[in-house]
Amino acid sequence: MNGKIAEVLLRDLNKEALTFEKLKGGRNSQVFRVDCADGSTFAAKAYFQDNRDRMGREFRALEFLKKEGVREVAAPLAADETRRVAIHEFIHGKPPRIGGDEIDRAVRFLGELKRIADSARPAHFPPASEACFSIGEILQNIDGRLARLLEASAAEPELADFLRNDLLPFRKAAGKGVPADSEIPLSGRTLSPSDFGFHNALQRADGGLVFLDFEYFGWDDPAKTIVDFLLHPAMRLPPPLKARFLSGMLSAFASIPGLGERARAVYPLFGIKWCAILLNEFTLEHMARRCFADSAAGAWSGAAQLEKARRMLALVKEEFPLHG
Repeated sequence: MNGKIAEVLLRDLNKEALTFEKLKGGRNSQVFRVDCADGSTFAAKAYFQDNRDRMGREFRALEFLKKEGVREVAAPLAADETRRVAIHEFIHGKPPRIGGDEIDRAVRFLGELKRIADSARPAHFPPASEACFSIGEILQNIDGRLARLLEASAAEPELADFLRNDLLPFRKAAGKGVPADSEIPLSGRTLSPSDFGFHNALQRADGGLVFLDFEYFGWDDPAKTIVDFLLHPAMRLPPPLKARFLSGMLSAFASIPGLGERARAVYPLFGIKWCAILLNEFTLEHMARRCFADSAAGAWSGAAQLEKARRMLALVKEEFPLHG
């Protein structure tokens, strides 16, 4: 992989790579810090190859946002479709401390994406990965995931027990309480990184945030953006910060009628989806991506993933933030 990155750096940026440091990446990619002979530093990202154009989607999204004047993203510098390697600006920062100011910065960033979405300029972007614009689509997505897990559970007794006794009964109950709806209009949608949160952010020395990972970028339901942020297992936000985020989002997206009610309606559904995502690696289709992204592939624990799913389900059953 280092050789491919070095070739792209030299050919496209005229930079000679000297040292490579593998950084913590996502579940679909490998990320490296590359220091070059002239003292410059870059972030290089190698993408897993499947039927999604992860590299192209991310590169085009970052190019577009930079042209729109968005400062909270890294600059895309070069990309090679054949090698599935992209070079980005290296962000000198640390994982963010999470407090009220950071919540407000996240809300402002998402509000800026909504402002851009309301112009005609981003019309060419596709829907975000697994975007659902009606509750029926959400239920269809969830049920497909659960069907694959049920198939995998034939060889996993503990998984079968959790599905049979906990997750599937909750899915049945949650589905009964969800109102039918039609597809939300374009005016009710926004642009979203999809996998958004402080787990995909760095904080500069001056306190500013830079948001990372736009492989899933596109049009999405802002209710999903809200709920995914509140539930994301990579963040463990205390209730006051969750309430602050929700309040800020409902204010920033005040032009969308009924957004708070929609978020409450889909909250348990996306919670079920998160449980299924946490159990993905019981299915063979997800093991190849993990093997590519993680050099410690195979070191995952089914018991640990089940425990995460149990905790997620318990969280989903708690009162929705800001009730009362």
